[in-house]
Amino acid sequence: MEIRKTLNGLQVASCTLADLLNTAYTRIPNTNIKGQLTIPEYQRSYVWQEKQINKLLSDLIEHNNNGTENKPLYYLGSIIIHKDSEQLKIIDGQQRITTALLIQKIKNPNFNSGISYSSSTSINNIKYILSYLKSIKERDIFEFREIDVFNCINFDDINVTLVVTDTEDLAYTFFETQNTGGVRLKGSDILKAHHLRAINKRKVINYQARKWESNSSTNVEYIIQQLTKIRFWDNRKWRQFPFYRDSRGLKEVVIDEYTRKTNNNNEDISYYYSAVKKENNRSFQMHESTYKQLKQPLSDGNNTLDYINDYIGLYYILFKNKNDHRIDDRFYEFRDKLLHGRDGTVFLKELMEISIIAYVSRFGFYRLFEASLLLYRAVYSLRVSNARNVREDSVFKFVQNNQFVDNILEVFTPDELFLFLKKLRYTFNTDNAEQNKSKGKHIYTLQQYFSDIKNVEHYSKYPKEFDKQLMIAIKEKIDGNGKD
Repeated sequence: MEIRKTLNGLQVASCTLADLLNTAYTRIPNTNIKGQLTIPEYQRSYVWQEKQINKLLSDLIEHNNNGTENKPLYYLGSIIIHKDSEQLKIIDGQQRITTALLIQKIKNPNFNSGISYSSSTSINNIKYILSYLKSIKERDIFEFREIDVFNCINFDDINVTLVVTDTEDLAYTFFETQNTGGVRLKGSDILKAHHLRAINKRKVINYQARKWESNSSTNVEYIIQQLTKIRFWDNRKWRQFPFYRDSRGLKEVVIDEYTRKTNNNNEDISYYYSAVKKENNRSFQMHESTYKQLKQPLSDGNNTLDYINDYIGLYYILFKNKNDHRIDDRFYEFRDKLLHGRDGTVFLKELMEISIIAYVSRFGFYRLFEASLLLYRAVYSLRVSNARNVREDSVFKFVQNNQFVDNILEVFTPDELFLFLKKLRYTFNTDNAEQNKSKGKHIYTLQQYFSDIKNVEHYSKYPKEFDKQLMIAIKEKIDGNGKD
């Protein structure tokens, strides 16, 4: 056992998995590290699935079958722990530790680790993986049918490095800065490294790396989060996206979505929207958009990198540049005058970007200006229907209740989408409707762009007129008769 103490409250110890997990109360030999291992409530849920379990078991079996004398222990990596009185809070390593405990449970059904889980997601996944491990033990899983898997696993032969800190902040600092020279990695940095490692041609690696690094890292991180929202906001399997203040949660969902949930089969398959038109007994296939389907499955390597890079490029075309020949110039005027994110509209601006990206992924740039105006009316209705400023949870609720992203992606024609958007109804809320407050500022912005929009005082007296006049102004803009 080797231990090293530093002046900044950090202890590093090497031990076996048996030392760490063989009893409910952990005592690491020859150290003062002892306590009850726990999973903090704010930690992400246990999410390992068969893919990760199979990889770990295969590695352990391979290590066991290596007949080399005096072979080194199998290294499971580092475990970062915050020592809080008698608790050893696992900051990094929960997935591996929980999996090891489930393996221990299979080997010894009477074992009790003393670790409790409060997350329903963790509990359900633990039940599922425990059942899966039992199926492996009973030789019901094809990949492991010919071997006694659990007889090959000995926790005395598995080594971990414990990194134990006195404070939670130090634990997270160490977690985010280890092996990075003190520079905190973003989720986008980690997924880039993951997929570059999956490419086996140096020339392609260099090409993908240069392409990625040609964009601002801040913009890349933001755009990836926007794409992740679209993938999460699927009413068939809705997933809660973290709030903007939850930086750790945002990082975790990006890493999870684009590394742990990508396929490692090396297949580079992309999916596009197309339609087939018949004319004079001949069939013509038309690609409705040159962009990949947003919710498509992704594979390691080029497949994921190309998917993300394509949408980074689209984001710049739509929201940064002004001169793409495929886009109606009126769209750029609309964007610059209305999609600014000021005065408490940042969450609505983000939803508008998501909506427009989703539209282009489905129909390309065809009728983009018309779509944008109708999307704007639907999204920014929250600005005037809420009593106060729009909160992030209000946006999440709006998207889920109206299946908003799904309705953009799953319609067959733009006209079908436009009908859905026109049918959305809302009420002008007269609370806090003064010129210097959010509703007043929103109305003033509309007046600078649309014809015949009156002031906020007018709509406070006649709230039913607001949406009628906005719809008329939108139609005039589409027909080319609105304010220049």
